[in-house]
Amino acid sequence: MAKPIRLLHFADAHIDIANYGRHDPQTALPVRVMDFLQSLDQIIDRALSEPVDLVIFAGDAYKDRNPHPTFQREWGLRMMKLSQAGIPTVLLVGNHDVSPASGRAHTLHEYSTLAVPHIHVADRIRRLESDELGLPLQIITVPWVSRSQLMTRDELLGKTSEEVLAEVENRVTDGITKLVETADPHLPLILTAHASVSGA
Repeated sequence: MAKPIRLLHFADAHIDIANYGRHDPQTALPVRVMDFLQSLDQIIDRALSEPVDLVIFAGDAYKDRNPHPTFQREWGLRMMKLSQAGIPTVLLVGNHDVSPASGRAHTLHEYSTLAVPHIHVADRIRRLESDELGLPLQIITVPWVSRSQLMTRDELLGKTSEEVLAEVENRVTDGITKLVETADPHLPLILTAHASVSGA
């Protein structure tokens, strides 16, 4: 019997939501942000103490696509703990992490740009393979998908919102289906997505 794989999954951290409240005198961070960071610390500490084999973060590290560098530092310190522990960590790009403008960097880009060990940034629909993860499993990643990522301006012309949405859904579904059909049937397959689900 194969050894079970221990997985820790979390999403929607939004660590920089600080619309109100006071600041901590020692760190100068908003107290509300300190609350979010303490919760994130509990997640990271649990991943390290178990230890888990894999961490999947399913998107929205920040409240928007322009986080303050201080908040990026705080997120980065925690991701580096996972990296240094050698825990494969998938960072899926959520709707709050990405710009609607085509070609712009998202809030998690630096991890792939700097090739941070054991950190896998998922900013497109794809399958992470067993050899990339160092684990006997595969992961299909579906980050937040905008119209501009899947359709050209010419393809959008003259279409209603409903027609565009239907086309985007079809293209995402087709992409996932192809990845499922070509996956190794002898290995577990995980799908992680940051998406709206009709009827949910």
